[in-house]
Amino acid sequence: MIVIKGSRVVTHDSIIAADIVIGDDGKIATMGRGMRAARSERVEAEGLFALPAAIDSHVHFRDPEDVSKEDFSTGSASALCGGVAAIMDMPNYRNPPTTTVSAYRQKLQIASSKSRCDFLLRFGASEHNQQEAAESGAPQLKVFLTDTKSELSCSKQAAISHFRAFPREKPVCVHAEEQSRIEERQKHYRAHEKIRDKLVARYASEFVLEQARKLNRRVHLCHLTTALEIEMCRQLPNVTYEINPAHLFLSISDLKRLGFLGKVNPPLRDRREQALLWRCIGEDTIIATDHAPHLISHKLEGAPGFPGVGTMLPLMLNAVRQRRLTLEQVARICSYNPARAFRIFSKGEISAGADADIVLVDMKKRWKITAENRLSKCGWTPFEGWEVRGSIEKVFLRGTLAYEGDGKGGGEVLAKPGFGREMKPRQ
Repeated sequence: MIVIKGSRVVTHDSIIAADIVIGDDGKIATMGRGMRAARSERVEAEGLFALPAAIDSHVHFRDPEDVSKEDFSTGSASALCGGVAAIMDMPNYRNPPTTTVSAYRQKLQIASSKSRCDFLLRFGASEHNQQEAAESGAPQLKVFLTDTKSELSCSKQAAISHFRAFPREKPVCVHAEEQSRIEERQKHYRAHEKIRDKLVARYASEFVLEQARKLNRRVHLCHLTTALEIEMCRQLPNVTYEINPAHLFLSISDLKRLGFLGKVNPPLRDRREQALLWRCIGEDTIIATDHAPHLISHKLEGAPGFPGVGTMLPLMLNAVRQRRLTLEQVARICSYNPARAFRIFSKGEISAGADADIVLVDMKKRWKITAENRLSKCGWTPFEGWEVRGSIEKVFLRGTLAYEGDGKGGGEVLAKPGFGREMKPRQ
């Protein structure tokens, strides 16, 4: 057994001074002041906050598609150094695309042997694989409404067929951008953010939400970038959504600094929309990174996306120091909400019976984000050199110390490849 002594425990609605007792089964046994347990290991946490480890419900770890960019070992190492103990990986586009049961099972085997943190894999929707997706047994489905230059693209009619066929109790996660408007605007504009403007996002989201209403099915909208989309989501009880930290912390004004590195889908928005996005953070918000670890050489060729799994929680903790958020809100939007939205009820909170996925944080320490200390194989971050407050000191995954920080932004990943387990949602 392990007893974490002297921390201030953060939940989604409170902060309490309590010791945490972790059982031999990797679950939280009990909490309270003055806790003791026979034959226990004592972890001193005086002056530290104990938060539920984050869950990043949107990553692309590229394995086995292109392991020069990332794989389950390096991606999960980056996750743990950033206080993320569980990830949900998107389907591969090619080599092979995760659009068949055989490719999905192959990827599960790879993740089981290489991932250091817990994981869940999504099945990919193509134009014609509705029956195979529905019968795959996968817990979630990903639909792209844009052209991805791969099998992972759906026309609106194909998407409707997937909405109807995929088990209604399981979520369909959607990349919602209107392909027809993209094609039209490409005739008139060269700037990425002008081609994929706010209406590209709005029209696609309106389509998805209308189908969710008609079919009364679970839908999750990925990486929303406008306040209007979020307000529309809130009108339906069976719809969840996420915000990418990149859209909270970066705007069009950062493109001059980032140059070719600043391309992402959906694109960065103006500062006004960025401010509105912050105001939209509420009881239902989920933060997820769309971790897209392209090599710089691929970014030079126009690849869209940012690495983010290792910077999500540090950025949100720094927002607490900036008084944009509270620690309780961070626990809610980074841990509790994704666990509940995707029905991983054993995770996302520090309470008796839950998995002991715990991050110990020193909110007084300052450190700088670098590509080196974020551990992603892609070797860069749009937040290079940013100074943040909130040092991740220790990360426990199912009661085992999985990462130990050095208080300066670096540290050691202790969880070995294969330690991660597949998460099983309760449907």
